[in-house]
Amino acid sequence: MDIQKFEEYLKIDSKNYNQINLETLNHYITRFMYTVPFENISVQNQKSISVNIDDLYEKIVINHRGGFCYEMNTIFQFYLEQKGFSITCASATIHTPDDGWSNDGSHMTTIVQLDRPYIADVGFGDLPINALPVHHESENMTVTTVSGSYRAIYGENEETLVQKLQDDNSWRTSYKAKNISRPWSYFVEHLEFNEHNPESIFVQTLLITMAKTYGRVTMSQDQLTITKADGKEQSPVTPQNYKSILQKYFGLDVPIQTIENKV
Repeated sequence: MDIQKFEEYLKIDSKNYNQINLETLNHYITRFMYTVPFENISVQNQKSISVNIDDLYEKIVINHRGGFCYEMNTIFQFYLEQKGFSITCASATIHTPDDGWSNDGSHMTTIVQLDRPYIADVGFGDLPINALPVHHESENMTVTTVSGSYRAIYGENEETLVQKLQDDNSWRTSYKAKNISRPWSYFVEHLEFNEHNPESIFVQTLLITMAKTYGRVTMSQDQLTITKADGKEQSPVTPQNYKSILQKYFGLDVPIQTIENKV
């Protein structure tokens, strides 16, 4: 992987952000999330997923694509290590919209060790553009952006709870991460499931989402949702307009078979 071209593509200011500190980490996260969309188009198109660093570099930097957690956090972890950061590749279990839980440990996240642990997850789809300090609930270290308020607190059984503040001022756990390092081999079966199994949400549903300066843009097979601080705007996605939507909001130029095949 060409680190210089990676930084040029993400518009990383490596001259002014080159220290192993929180300010630099936040700059890297912000530039990644503003440049690389979370997307599962390859899964929807039944194309194989590779987590080889050179393959990821070609997909993301050369072909201007995105990916999901195994791809995006893998390449970001590699980059952070090249820049001297101490990272932990951790597994996490996602709290699903129906109030259930995903397969145990099936999400890949990133924990960076600085003055304390920080969640630096660029492959989830609804997290702030800054790292989340892992802290005890009493410390009140909330991170607030135009997309909402988030925190990462210590839970039970060596877990970190990544949470988002709801409209009723309650905290909902987005996922719970194990505070231990996982080798890539741990995630092989999870990638296989999410890439091929009909019960996988990534097989069932198209999901493309990207952080913006004004909030977040999310596209499904049928709908585009633009979320801003003052509310949401929604519009239909059709076989006739989806390519222009992909280009305008996500910088993507790739056919999506599940939309092309819509009757």
